[in-house]
Amino acid sequence: MKILFIAKYINPHIGGVEKHIQKITNNLCFRDNKIKTISEKNINYPHIKILGLLYIWFWLFKNRKKILESDIVHIHDVFIWYLPFKFLYPKKPVFTTFHGWEGKYPIPFINIFQKKIANKLSLKTISVGDYINKWYGIKSNIIVYGAVDKINTEATNHKAPNTIVYLGRLEKDTGLLEFLNWLKIHPNYKITFLGEGNLKGKCKEYGKILGNKNPKKYLQESEYCVPSGYLSYLEARNFNCKIMTFPNNPLKINYWDEIQKNYSKIKNVTWSDITDIYLKLWD
Repeated sequence: MKILFIAKYINPHIGGVEKHIQKITNNLCFRDNKIKTISEKNINYPHIKILGLLYIWFWLFKNRKKILESDIVHIHDVFIWYLPFKFLYPKKPVFTTFHGWEGKYPIPFINIFQKKIANKLSLKTISVGDYINKWYGIKSNIIVYGAVDKINTEATNHKAPNTIVYLGRLEKDTGLLEFLNWLKIHPNYKITFLGEGNLKGKCKEYGKILGNKNPKKYLQESEYCVPSGYLSYLEARNFNCKIMTFPNNPLKINYWDEIQKNYSKIKNVTWSDITDIYLKLWD
């Protein structure tokens, strides 16, 4: 099967969506599917409202052969990029994965409207977390939470006491500022930050910034993990880390409550399982 993924960012850009796409792509290729991707890296559009979107539409029209040659098109969050082509090629099967919110609370009306349109015009959809359906007023066909590479069966109880690893983007929408404020009144912890972002300078005041390194070693050794999202949460639990979260609005409270309540059901999910879900969705 020939599959076209359309997303804002893909590997080597670092993030949960990018990792999700990479893992699914690897598994699909292993099963003899052919994957092509279109991202910001290909289009290189001007980051100016309206003008940037018009440029994306123009670029996609100029390269519409990529759409026409694909058996299916699967959008990751950026359905607005594909919107005119849904009407230009109405018989082309198009699916969407909603990976999360846009980091703004309260959620702007335009963001809610775009997800409603994407859900309506897609043949079927996946939401990474049921909170998306609740907060955006949509109903996806399938709910997932992410996965781990493999289920960890190694003993990981030999943790260095009072050690914390922060795993994910160094941005305020992750609750990072709330975590830094917590550290001000709990100074007796050794902190390692694995990630990049605009709050890198502030994080340097509290611990080491190691960038986007492989987290395995640090998850094995750290007593606690502060995850920025579902994937880092699942990875940390897979290494028996104690979890600390710092929600900063009602949506994020719902976000963290949801995965904690569902963890026993999803803890053994692998990327191969998620790939099966995509194939079932496309059928």
